[in-house]
Parts: sequence; structure tokens; C-alpha cells
Amino acid sequence: MFHYYSFFLLCIFGALAFFPSRLQSQGKRNQGWSVNSDGGALMIGGNEVISSRDGFRFKSPQNLNTNQEIDYYLALGEFYLKRKDKVGVANILYDLRTKKGEYSFADALLTSLWKQAQGEDIQAIKVLDTYIQKEPNTYFRNLAKNMHANLFQGGEDEKKSMLKMDCLKSKPYYALCRVFRLQYYIDLPNGKEKDMHKQYVNIMRVASPFFEDPLLEWIPLLDRIDEDLPAKLAFLGLIREAFYFQNMIMDFERIADGNVSENSIERLSFFQTLGGDYSLAEESLLQYLQITKSKKTSYTNRIYLKLGVLAFLQKDYKKSVEYYLKLDLSNWSSNILHPVLNEPITITGAKDLIAVSVWKAQSADNAIRALQKIQDPDKLNEDDIWPKLRLAQIIMDQNPEISSQIADEIIYMAAGKGWRRLEYAATMLQGYNQIYRKEFRKSTIEFTKSRGILDTENSFFSTEFIRNFGFVFAHAASGKRGPITTHIREGISDYKNSAVYEDLFLIRNYRPVSFSTDQFWDYSIQFLKDESDGLGLLESLYNYELIKRKLNEKGKPQSLFQIQFVESQFKYLSGFHTQRESKFFDSTYVESRQTESTILARQDEESPAKALEASKNPSIIILPYKDSIFLFFYNPKESKKNALTWKEIRTSRFDSIEVTESVKDFYYLTRESERHQIYFNEPGLVVSRVLKRDFKDKNFFLFYSMMPNTDSGKSLSVVSWSCPFPNPVNGLKTVETSYFEGSRILKEKERAHLWDFEAQSRNSPFRDLAWACKNGAGNFEEMSLTRLSRRIDYRTVPRAIIYSDKVLTKSLQDSYPSHLAWLQFWFRSGVKSVFYKPKWSYSDLPNAAFLLDPAFYREEGVVISQTPH
Repeated sequence: MFHYYSFFLLCIFGALAFFPSRLQSQGKRNQGWSVNSDGGALMIGGNEVISSRDGFRFKSPQNLNTNQEIDYYLALGEFYLKRKDKVGVANILYDLRTKKGEYSFADALLTSLWKQAQGEDIQAIKVLDTYIQKEPNTYFRNLAKNMHANLFQGGEDEKKSMLKMDCLKSKPYYALCRVFRLQYYIDLPNGKEKDMHKQYVNIMRVASPFFEDPLLEWIPLLDRIDEDLPAKLAFLGLIREAFYFQNMIMDFERIADGNVSENSIERLSFFQTLGGDYSLAEESLLQYLQITKSKKTSYTNRIYLKLGVLAFLQKDYKKSVEYYLKLDLSNWSSNILHPVLNEPITITGAKDLIAVSVWKAQSADNAIRALQKIQDPDKLNEDDIWPKLRLAQIIMDQNPEISSQIADEIIYMAAGKGWRRLEYAATMLQGYNQIYRKEFRKSTIEFTKSRGILDTENSFFSTEFIRNFGFVFAHAASGKRGPITTHIREGISDYKNSAVYEDLFLIRNYRPVSFSTDQFWDYSIQFLKDESDGLGLLESLYNYELIKRKLNEKGKPQSLFQIQFVESQFKYLSGFHTQRESKFFDSTYVESRQTESTILARQDEESPAKALEASKNPSIIILPYKDSIFLFFYNPKESKKNALTWKEIRTSRFDSIEVTESVKDFYYLTRESERHQIYFNEPGLVVSRVLKRDFKDKNFFLFYSMMPNTDSGKSLSVVSWSCPFPNPVNGLKTVETSYFEGSRILKEKERAHLWDFEAQSRNSPFRDLAWACKNGAGNFEEMSLTRLSRRIDYRTVPRAIIYSDKVLTKSLQDSYPSHLAWLQFWFRSGVKSVFYKPKWSYSDLPNAAFLLDPAFYREEGVVISQTPH
């Protein structure tokens, strides 16, 4: 039966048009849309209110409060707009207009979107303008103004003139309010350093509730509000947050369309690449190929090119070749980007990429044959020359003379044509060729000359570590003494930021494969030993350990720690972006990410020389290198020239008698000092146990990093989570969960946080650690490391951490990696000291302050400071 009111509404509103949107899915959710075996359902307050089983037919909401009813109307309105269901939207608007009041904004919003979908932009704007003029309530009026800005305002960097919102769960449109608040904060940074770090901290705090609040599992109309919100977050460096909102958009596509759009999948793959999740990025692109509706090979070529590089990044060179073999080179598009260089790639450039994977997967001979098949056009351009340089790179080991001749010809041609990148890469390669040819002076001339070739426009192509490594290789091969200490130091500094991309430099910079990084370390360490350069040796081996630690890290950084990582990913892998992200490369989002990355890098700068010179206590640093252990001793009471001494012991056993006796000898020389400090790594931990066992009345401390000490040394109060401490010990201040995890800020800054509560699972990965208990009222409370990591910043981090084995489930002696990850998290967050003991009895403690007494840890446990004192 065709009801009169349906006919009336259809007459008013007419036909509906396509409207893209978003949703959350996968299992039963508290709020929003969910995907299930039957298709999908709309969940409000954890209850299913409408589903695909009844065809999502409209029905007036039952047993919902006002806020939930509004969410219901918005969710269903979003769905009907996407499905072009004019009757469904008409029914919603009819219901809304019978209720009015708090429902009026939903009415105005959906009506405006209806008009916009019809192409009636003037009328759509008028609907919201009229509502804004008439609405007396500031909260609803500001919601409408922000929606107006999102729907109808353009501007530089795609930024909007958003109003700052204060959002309460008790008010309707809470999810919309939260996303407007996030938009306001992400558009504040302007690329300048002033207040940048504070602005990033605020963005992180405003973004955090989306990961935790069930009411924010679905943001109504997100892709209409701001479909580029995920991209903005990604370009700011907040890639985890970008994932979250991109998945929201894709979830709703699954519900409304039955599948996800190709554009969304490729964008997600770009974000996954930026996040370092190469296998997931590969899966996404394979999904793209399965669902693509286009038969254009220019599209599939773009995807196969990306897949080939993704497989290469995962060191699956055979699979990389397999992907490349699916390219249709007879139907190439000038719009395809080089995934590594982020610029249009020609067929010749694609063949050059393929040759590298063939080289790695099969043999140099196969790669050479592939390159020799590339025919030269009548008129050569720069793109046509790169494969010739690749040929010179590959044949260098077999025939350095021919390789050198090719490189010389390329240098001459490139210099005459102004092809700076080509000239730079060929000059660097020629420097290595000359080492092979025993022309060591010519080699150093080439490396010196290469530094001045690149202009500002091409500076991104520079690889200082390859150049500086070359000087070291040339010196080692010549057998002559030479001033290469600076090249060692600068080479390590640049390599430290590039180590995870080592394979990529075969592609982008034509790095010679036979001159390995491992050789560089050997030559550098030997040179510094021969020169008796103790400080240079210490700095090199210390950085060697830091690089190994970085390469062995499991899991990708999160929270603000991800900014520097994402900045590096953009530097080397920005060519994975889709056309939709092109507009952001010149935006202030990029400038802000670069500025914040620089700020964070400054905070992490380490210098053994500066750290030890600022120290007042004897220091012991033990650094293993291959089959040797190097011992460094620093005595601040000696003259600057004699303060640092070192010794190499040919052993790989940290507890060998030679190591422990050498350390004891240093202790005897400096035993009058009240404090001895040892660098915290595995050998340092082993030696500290020996010293504590043999000299029980002395204080031995550990330190984590080589930065000058900035600890104020003020006395600390001891604070802990109230839930596990219904009857706290004397002097222990307990606070509720929100304060202890950092959701709310404690006024008292000089604090030590006590962690002495059981982890929920003994086998959880470090990132998934969580702690729970029942409070005095019998309610269940939980803290998780993921929540904690989002909230730790300079306003919430304590000065010290006190913890026991309960927190990580295993002792430091039994599980060094998990404790190292725990310490790294806290020290990177800004903690100055960590106190650890396997366990203790509170009945034996006179008061909580005793937990900060080093004597309490003399027999068992350790005290670790962030820096040497």
C-alpha cells in the first residue's frame, strides 16, 4: 500500500544521487555498522536495530534514547544516500520533522546532502545557512558551521575554518563533534617550529579516543565530511591514525556496495607501505587486482610495478621478478610513477627496475643479458642512459675496466646535458671502479667531485654514506695512512638513518654490491684501532650497536614515535601514493611532519664525547664486535687526553675471566668514587652482576644512552595505580586509572610511578601488554600499553619508573629483550631513571620513599639512569 505521507515526501525531495560514506565492521560492535555472515547490520548501543535480513527497510526506532535515535537516523540516512534510496531518506526526514528540537540538525544535514546529491549546491548551502541563522543553541550552531565548512569550503592545503568543539558523551552528535575537534587540531600546525611539538601532542590526545571509545567506532558521513582525513593524518606522519579512519571508510563501502572501491584499496596500500607493513600492502594490491573492473593495462601495470618493489623490500626477489613479468610493456602510460623516486617512469626505467630483481633473484649474467636487449632510440635522452649505468654497476665485479669506460662516457654526457642525478650516480660508481683498478687517488677525486654535483632540486638523491664509505674503502685498499676519521664519522651518521633501506640503494643510487657495509665496519674499526683513536672507536662501536638494535626492533613505532619513521618512509617510498594524494606533497602537513621529525631527532641526539665529558663518575662501556669485546673506561678525574682508555679482548663471552678482571682493574683504580656506572646492554648487565656480587658495599648503576645528563635531581614522590592498592603503604600516593595512564594530567611533576601489578597474560607480545584488577567497588579496571603509549608526553611522563617482574611476567635475567623494550619505551618518553627489582615485600618497607633508595637495589635489581651522571 502506497501511504500518503510517502507520496508527499517524494514530491518534496525527488530522486537521490550517489553519496559515498564510511563504517566500522567485523563482528558485533557497540556502535555503527557491522559485517556478518548474513551481510550486515546496524548496531546502536550494542544492539542490532536493523539489518540486511530485512533489506534495511526503514522502521521508526524503538527503545532508544534521544542520542541513540539521532545516531540511528544518521547511520540509516548515510546508507540510503549511498544506495540512492529516495524512499528511505524521505521516511527518515519525515520522522525527524515530527520530533524537531535536538533532531533539527540531523534534518538540516540530511536535507542539505540530499540537495547536494541532486546537484542543487545553492539550495544545499541555503539549507545549512538557514539552520545556522535560526539555531539559538551554540553547540548545534557550531556543529552546523563546521559541517558547512566541510561540505562547501575549499582552501589551501584542503584546510577548513573549523571551530573548536568541546564534546561530551551526554550530548547528541558526539561522534561528529569529535571528528570536528580532530580536524581543528590537525589544521593548527603551520610548518613552523614554534609550538609544533605541543601541537602534535594535542593531536595525539584528541585522536586517542577514536581507538578506545565504543561511541566512536562509527563516524556518520565521514567520507562526505572529509574523505581526505586519512591522507592528512598520513602526511602529518600519524600513519596508525590514518589506517583507522581509512578502514572506517572502507568498512561502510563493504556494507553499502558489497565491496571496497579500487581507489580505497590502493590508498590503504599506500598507507600500509608508509607504515612499513609491506606484506599487508602487497595483499591489498592483490585484492585490487581481483576486483578491478577496468581492463586498462595502464592501471594493472601501475599495480604490478608496486608489487614488484614491495616483494623486493621483503627480500623475495624471485616473487619480485614474477610480478614484473606480468607488466604489459606494449601498453605503457606516462602517468605511472616510479615507486621509489616518485616521478613518471618510462618503459626503459621499468626495465632497469626489473634488471635489479633479476640480478638478485637469478644471476648477474641474466641481468646483463636483459639490459643488453634494451634497444637505444635514435635520439638518446636521460632515461635511456640509466640502464647503461646499471650495466656498469652489475659488471663491475667481473670487468672493472669496461665498467669504468661506461661510467666515464656517462659522466661526460651527463655533465654536458645537465643531467645532474645521472652524473652524480655515475661519478660515485666510478669512484668505486677506480678502487678496483687500484687508481686510489683518482677514486678519492671522484668521491670529492660527487659532492658538488647535485643542486637543491635533486638533493634528495644524495647518499652521503655511500660517498663516505667509498673514501674508507679507497684508503683501506691503498694501504696508506690518510685522514679518513671524518669520513667514518659522517658515513656512520648518514647510514644510521638509512640502514633499514639498504637494499633500496641498489635501485635508486646504483650502489656497488661487492663493497659491503660489513666491510666498511671492519675497515673503519681497524683504522681507528691503528690510530689509537679511542673516542672515534667508542663512537663507531656505540653506533654499530644502536643500528643493530634498530634493525632488530619488532613492530613498528606508534604514537609520536612514528613521526620520524614515517618521515623516512616518505623520503624513500613516496612513489606508492595514488593520484588523490598528489595535492598534499606541497602542503603544510608535509612541512609540519618534517619540522616535528627534526625536533624529535634533536631530542634523541647521542654523543659519547659530550655525555662522558659532562659526567662526574667513572664509566664502563662494553661493546661487542664480531669475535671481540671492546672495553672502554672513562675516568673523569684524569686529564681530558687520558680520561678515556680502551682494551680489546678476543672473546665472545661477556662473562669471560679476561673481561671481568679488566673491569675489576678499572674499579680498583677508581674505587674512591662513590658511584660507578655501566652502559646498559647485555654485556654491561652481565658485568654489573659480577661487580655487585664481589663489591657488595658499593653502588653500581647502569645508564641507557649517551646524551648529556639533564636530570634535575629533585626528590620524588611515589605514585601508583589505586586499583591494585586498596591499602597502600606509608607514603605511597595512589591515583585512579585516568591519571596513572596519562588521560588526565597530574599537577605534581616530580613523581616516580610504581609498577607492581600482574600482566594479564604471560605470553603477550610486548605491544599487547595489559594489566587489570577489580577495584574496591568490585568493578573491573584495565590499563594497556597501547593506551599508555598514546598518552605519554612531556606533560604526563613521570621522572622515574619503579617496577618488578610482575609487570613483564619474566625477570630481567630471563627475558632481556622484553625488559629492553620496556626501558626503551620509558626512556624515549622522557623518564630520567628506572628502578628495577624482581620482587619485594611491602611489609619490609618503612615507607614508599625507600623504593627510591639505591641501597634497596644493591643486592638484587638495578638502577638505570637515562644518561651517565
